[in-house]
Amino acid sequence: MKINGFRYFLREASKNVFSNGWMSIASIFTVLASLLVFGLFMVLTLNLNYIAGQLEGDYEIILVVDETYNQQQVEALGETIRGVENVKEAELDSKTNRLDELKDEFGENASLLDGYETDNPLRDWYKITLSDLSRSDETVQELEGLPGIVKIIRNQDTIDKLVSMTTYLGHISIWVMAALALISVFIISNTIKLTVFARRKEINIMKFVGATDWFIRWPFIIEGIIIGLIGAVFSFVVIAYGYHGIIGLLESLEISFVDFKPFHELVLLLIGTFLGMGVVLGGVGSLISVRKYLKV
Repeated sequence: MKINGFRYFLREASKNVFSNGWMSIASIFTVLASLLVFGLFMVLTLNLNYIAGQLEGDYEIILVVDETYNQQQVEALGETIRGVENVKEAELDSKTNRLDELKDEFGENASLLDGYETDNPLRDWYKITLSDLSRSDETVQELEGLPGIVKIIRNQDTIDKLVSMTTYLGHISIWVMAALALISVFIISNTIKLTVFARRKEINIMKFVGATDWFIRWPFIIEGIIIGLIGAVFSFVVIAYGYHGIIGLLESLEISFVDFKPFHELVLLLIGTFLGMGVVLGGVGSLISVRKYLKV
């Protein structure tokens, strides 16, 4: 496409957006509504995956240390554990520290534990978190082979549920987003079709005077893209303000049992997705709508 030709198409498309008035507004609101639904589900899915990742990251496996190990051996074992692939963190919970915690829990009856300082029946253990919870079996097998670890405490059912939930959310989000995209294209193409129908005579005249199909198509496609971009910008603004509002409300109510994904980590993804969807929805919708009236 030559530069002069593109300028002509852009000028015609921009003029049509404003001259069509309510039809353009209806198309913009259709894009806006479609992208809002798409964006809400996208944000929800990203946050559910983010929360699932937090749960995975916070899940701990306990490695009980041999009671015959001295302090130096315990610390050396910790370095070995941290060197195991897929081990994200390994934090020592010493038997001395755990005895002090028991005394705090006993409160006024803490004297019942007097004397255990010199003959502590508890054991040192390491609390570890994994980088990838789905690889817990192979990691635990490797840890079981380390000298100095006498027992591994973990809840495999919890691990399986967390991994299953994360996988399920990933799969369902792809299918739902694909379905929403197809529905949006259908709705927008039918909305823009009304605009094209109102100008069918103009299209027929252009065909009779020798205009090529693509010469006729491009102004409509660019018009659809402009409409899609306008709808995308408004959708992003609504999602952004809504997200900040919801996070602010939850913080004011002191609901903090889970953390939501920071908005600055979503900005680029949302902008790219909304603009891309706006261009595709508007462009494809226009292309589908104008095709019928090119058959003269």
